[in-house]
Amino acid sequence: MAIARTGVYVDDYLEYASTFPAELQRLLNTVRELDERSQSLINQTRQQTKYCLGLASKKGSGNNNHYNTGLDDDETIDKMRKEIESSQENALSLCTEKVLLARQAYDLIDSHLKRLDEDLNNFSEDLKQGIDHLNPQIIAKTVHCRGVPLYF
Repeated sequence: MAIARTGVYVDDYLEYASTFPAELQRLLNTVRELDERSQSLINQTRQQTKYCLGLASKKGSGNNNHYNTGLDDDETIDKMRKEIESSQENALSLCTEKVLLARQAYDLIDSHLKRLDEDLNNFSEDLKQGIDHLNPQIIAKTVHCRGVPLYF
């Protein structure tokens, strides 16, 4: 009886797990895309910060000819500061989304592991209960055909 149900456990789990790789791949690809976008924003913010600090240091030294933006330096610095803050908020938002997607991937893996553990425990119990009623040679041959040697 237990050996006959082996196919049921395997078939049920294979059907349950059939969408697992695709869903996990989708989540991980989305995390990768968000990571690339957030890194781009972070790099952009670094460049903007260097430029803004350069303006501030040139302003302090009295040499305003190097940066000719058409705006006075205070307006340029304020504009750059707002752009930097906006970029940082966007990067933080992307990073928060990455964390949420990573949590979804973890939960997906965890649910599949729990299901597999439950199925293995049920199968083990079926084997323990049915072992007295079956011919040991049939069990040994059947389990050995699946690549797992069983000795009595």
